[in-house]
Amino acid sequence: MNRPLLIDGALVWGEAGFRAGGVLVEGERIAAVGWTDDERRDLRARAAETVPADEHWLIPGLIDAHAHGYATLLRGTENSLPLELWALYTTLYGRAYDARAIRAAVLLGAAERIRGGVTGVIDHAPMVHLAEAALAAHEQTGLRVGYAAFLHDISDHDLLGMTLPPSVAGGLPPVDPSAYAARFAEVLAVARAGSGRVGVQLGPNAPQRCSPEAWALWKTLRDRHGVNVHMHLMETRAQAEIGKCRGPEGLVAEMERFGLLEDGLAAAHGIWLSEVERERLARHAVTVVHNPASNLMLGSGIMPLSSYRDLGTTVALGTDSANTGGRHDMFETMRLALMLPRIGTSQHETWPRAEEILTMATRNGAQVLGLGGQVGEIAAGRLADLALVRCDHPTTLGMRRDASAFVQHGSPEAVDSVMVNGTWVMRERRILAFDEVAVLREAEAVMAALRERTEADRALLDAALPALSQSFAAQLPGFRKT
Repeated sequence: MNRPLLIDGALVWGEAGFRAGGVLVEGERIAAVGWTDDERRDLRARAAETVPADEHWLIPGLIDAHAHGYATLLRGTENSLPLELWALYTTLYGRAYDARAIRAAVLLGAAERIRGGVTGVIDHAPMVHLAEAALAAHEQTGLRVGYAAFLHDISDHDLLGMTLPPSVAGGLPPVDPSAYAARFAEVLAVARAGSGRVGVQLGPNAPQRCSPEAWALWKTLRDRHGVNVHMHLMETRAQAEIGKCRGPEGLVAEMERFGLLEDGLAAAHGIWLSEVERERLARHAVTVVHNPASNLMLGSGIMPLSSYRDLGTTVALGTDSANTGGRHDMFETMRLALMLPRIGTSQHETWPRAEEILTMATRNGAQVLGLGGQVGEIAAGRLADLALVRCDHPTTLGMRRDASAFVQHGSPEAVDSVMVNGTWVMRERRILAFDEVAVLREAEAVMAALRERTEADRALLDAALPALSQSFAAQLPGFRKT
């Protein structure tokens, strides 16, 4: 068992904002938080080790509440197309993955996240056949992970009536409920035999990409195993048009009727929903995960954050894919979430405050992990997932050290140390959970192999892209004008 450790003198994030305090960690949990001189003196007496943390903010670890672990190997690939065309490339690369590739991708993403103060992540994972390799890699990272196993049996190009060249088609087979249920149970058993840091969720790709049979399986597995559910929802204009065809009142109403909306559900994106649909999500306590960087990169749109706030919806933040959103940088994500609602309105009283944004990146993300009340807050009894961020770094040194300064000026470069489950995974900028240099070398080698394996098919897709672009535009008259 770890000896009691006191992090003392930091500006600690709490209900009253940032203020000087001390946090005592015993084992995997926070044992006590002291604010007054007397309280901190008592904590020093209880600690076997004290970490002086003056000139630092101490926050609950940031939670990346929507991401795709495989995609870190795809940096530098195509990201200048609408999602429905971009997906053809990421699917092409994905078919070339093996266990070695998924392991390298997970560890590379973990190195970036740890350096950015992230302690928890959702891996919305399409490659369920490689789940054992992914789970083993997640265990090695030291991070807290929700592995959301994909479920889908309908492709976007089928929904849009687009004909793909045989070389890039790669269609989806109909769902086999018995086979998928058995596979999901296997993946769940592997995770539950691990450290407890890595959990499994059901990860329907998106409701429109699931047949009625897949919807029924979704509901059955959710209820049978008691797992949270993580999905994409209305990310693009095209998806909104498709959603109108699923039932007389649209896709979200059909989900409600079928019993798929509930408080263990997290929906990533939620851009192209009507006010009535947003109200339905709020009524059922569905968490919405805002991914501003990827939505901007692919031209998908801007999530109406102000509307969700007005409805009382729990909103978390995510970085999405490395080949859409770019860096897995939650500081960048927080800043975008802070700034984008300011566009189009001068009513500054309605703009989200920095305190709200930091809560989205911490406590609200815990809801998506299924760990509300366990992580995402600094309080006695919570799991000790923490990050120390320097106040005196060249990017952060300022006249004030409040939440506004933290969100506006914090950066991965200012993150000094990261703890998960009471164990340092990075201390004074050195990653301790794994060999970072070896991970970088392995990722580079695997990227080279992926590039070689996919080169011929990528060239065929490049050649077919002009016709596919025309076909996509033809399915959605006026799409490019709106």
